[in-house]
Amino acid sequence: MKNEKTINYNEIGDVQYHRNSRAKNISIRISSDGRVRVTVPGRCSFHRAERFVMEKNNWIRQKTLKIKRLKEKNLVWDAGDVIPVRNRDIVVVQGGDEDFVVNETENGYEISLPGGYDPKQPEHQAAMKERVSQLGLKEAKRQLPGIMASLSEKHSLPYTRLTVRRMRTRWGSCSSRNNISLNSGLIFLPESLIEYVMLHELAHTLHKDHSKRFWDALEAILPGAVAHRKELRNCTIIA
Repeated sequence: MKNEKTINYNEIGDVQYHRNSRAKNISIRISSDGRVRVTVPGRCSFHRAERFVMEKNNWIRQKTLKIKRLKEKNLVWDAGDVIPVRNRDIVVVQGGDEDFVVNETENGYEISLPGGYDPKQPEHQAAMKERVSQLGLKEAKRQLPGIMASLSEKHSLPYTRLTVRRMRTRWGSCSSRNNISLNSGLIFLPESLIEYVMLHELAHTLHKDHSKRFWDALEAILPGAVAHRKELRNCTIIA
């Protein structure tokens, strides 16, 4: 009988299942770095534990997002942290060079911290944020245009031109000529919020203000848009 297994879930990430013969109930623990570990009693099947995780999917997602956003809000990263990017990860490791070293890997990127790096120092935080933001811009330019084109075609909402760039205060904008700008920081958000921002800007091709007509139009193509709007307000821009 297997004692451990790991399964990757959309928007949760890797969940590690560990069998413990002394445990009486299935339990879920989420570490301070967002890793999810499930303890499975000896007589309980992994299949049953997986169903339990699916039932707790929303709770796990909320907890892991809360941890992720806390790090983003403080913009403090250290060796061992994993920064999720859409379909990829930025892994932070301890290095020994005098400066940051960034390498692209099969699953994303690796940032090696310089010797003497101190995440509590504001200048070190700013330097690290700059590296992360640069990688976010690279991935955003690589991934976001295709998603936007697909959503535009699906909902018959054409736009004139798309620009992906770093923006400090806005997630996106749509000009009077239907030129859309997207914040590269979107690449760090869950898929549902990326889609919300894109559809929000596409809806502006119909209505330039935030009138009731605009929100009705957005709700028609994305039911629950208001809930996404509230969720987005709790997200920190990494750009």
